[in-house]
Amino acid sequence: MLGKRGTRLEKGWTLYRYSAIIMENAAIRVVMLPGKGMDIVECLYKPRDVDVTAATPWGFTEDEIGTFLDRYEGGFQIVFPNGGPPSDYRGAWLGQHDEVALGRWQWQDHEDEAGVSVTATTMLKKTPFRYQRKVQLNAQEAVLHLEDTVTNLSPFEQEVMWGQHLAFGPPFLSPSCRFASGAQEVLVVEESLTSRRFKPGRYAWPYVERAEGGLWDLRQVPAKDGRHDMAYLVNFLEGWYTLENPQLGVGIRVEWDTEAWPCCWVWQECGADGYPWYGRHYSLGLEPFHGYPTQGLSNAIRNGSTLKIKGGCAITGYMRLALYEVNDD
Repeated sequence: MLGKRGTRLEKGWTLYRYSAIIMENAAIRVVMLPGKGMDIVECLYKPRDVDVTAATPWGFTEDEIGTFLDRYEGGFQIVFPNGGPPSDYRGAWLGQHDEVALGRWQWQDHEDEAGVSVTATTMLKKTPFRYQRKVQLNAQEAVLHLEDTVTNLSPFEQEVMWGQHLAFGPPFLSPSCRFASGAQEVLVVEESLTSRRFKPGRYAWPYVERAEGGLWDLRQVPAKDGRHDMAYLVNFLEGWYTLENPQLGVGIRVEWDTEAWPCCWVWQECGADGYPWYGRHYSLGLEPFHGYPTQGLSNAIRNGSTLKIKGGCAITGYMRLALYEVNDD
């Protein structure tokens, strides 16, 4: 049963060797893994029994050694301070999407009149940062509130990439989905990707040029057609997007602080060949981010898109995930 305030937090669970936390109310259930990067591996809209998160073909792995992709189960991750492939930073070798997403977190729970919350913290090893996340779930609303704070523990200014790796998958994700955003422009850059859909360039939202000619409307969610690609939404009037599946009657609205995350990566993984998918995976990543493209921290430093954090200073970003009913009209 739910608690007196209409919310519940369950702890002491283990999911494939990782400690797990369950937060829920009458409308939403969220499962997080403080034993693995504070990943959100379930975000379930209970009235429709629909989980919006992606899941990889192999699911969870019990291996505690490996790269981000080796251990990637799907869901939502935090990317900090490197976004993309391995990169050197001031003598530290950072792996793909290293290093917050693979760390263990300490956490405490709290209950008040509004609902339940968790405050989790991890200390990075390769770079001089403390990362804290507060997750709040209130009664009577299908909304998850996230407050992330990064603190530079060194006396020197540091440059980072910082992102929220939100990946959506079936059954919620399908070509019937509708995508909208507050972006004004779309950037497509040269990437080491095969089977690309988009032609590099800078475009007015929502259209980009197709590699084979013509235009592609980014509001359209592609089918599983053997392709994959990346695009970057920039120049947001306000930080938000929606993704709706009218056939299932479920939508999600993500809102965020554009000072923390001024752009949004669009990752289309639609059954392309090659490691680690080999044609088996279908997902859409819509990822609020600071820094681009997905070519590593050293490249983002060269193009000037990183977040700079002064010595001894902290920066906080806010994000809100809201699930809601969608009419099939």
